[in-house]
Amino acid sequence: METTSISISPSFEIRDDRFDANQIADSHLMIEVGRDRFRFAVYHTQHNVVMWLEDYLVYSLLTENQLIKSLKTIYQEHQFLAANYWRTIRLTVNSQHFTFIPEDFYNSDDASKYLSFAAGKYLIDKENIYDFKHNRLSAVNVFGVEKELIGWFKEMYPAKKITPIHILSTWIEGILQEKDPNGLHLFFEDNHVSIVYIKDSKLQFCNRFAYRTSQDLVYHILFVMNELGLHNDHPVIFYGEITSFSESYTVLCNSLRNTAFANNPSKIKFSQYFDELPEHRYFSLFSSFYLY
Repeated sequence: METTSISISPSFEIRDDRFDANQIADSHLMIEVGRDRFRFAVYHTQHNVVMWLEDYLVYSLLTENQLIKSLKTIYQEHQFLAANYWRTIRLTVNSQHFTFIPEDFYNSDDASKYLSFAAGKYLIDKENIYDFKHNRLSAVNVFGVEKELIGWFKEMYPAKKITPIHILSTWIEGILQEKDPNGLHLFFEDNHVSIVYIKDSKLQFCNRFAYRTSQDLVYHILFVMNELGLHNDHPVIFYGEITSFSESYTVLCNSLRNTAFANNPSKIKFSQYFDELPEHRYFSLFSSFYLY
């Protein structure tokens, strides 16, 4: 019986032909992985620009094992992704379980208790618990990562220290690097929206909401804005998986009067091949550059 090999191709990619595998030792590898997406970018230190981007959709993920199988296929077929001599590797993980704790009340010994309480279930059997301190916000993000997933990445890159960062922390740190981080920021995923409100350079609100329809999405956002005392003409910035052609965008713009798509992180340079990039879409991935 003949075995069929399933190939996985990127749904979106940008490749600067000046980059090759011989330049890996002078390059930073930025990885972002979640249940249904895997993407990475390469920043070359000699050219001082992002030179490479690949974005993969991973379909029909019912278990973490299927994600690992997809990652194995991508890595086996890729010409340089599995190399172990990158200058640095930053792993951003889009995991379901997270909670923010004010730094003054945070005790690292109780990290698993904080997260299990927020999740409503005991997590330590299946997930490793990590934390990330947002120094400028005096807050700590406690989050879980599936043990199998983080174990696989550590096996892939045994020569490097792999410390995962939650995607919301990477995103927030990117926002904080901008000239004016204050305001309402919306990060869109498939059927989820994360809402962050920063005022006077302090984190006032952060949460993620699931939604099924565009009307549900609008309800969550307007409810949060009302609780925060914000009017519908307050500036709102969009990030992630939303386009100006989507139903969600159209419905939101009927309710919000002052919206804008985010630009690329302003302190990071890009190859000329990235001129047509939808900048707001990969803000969180590129922002991991700030965390080296």
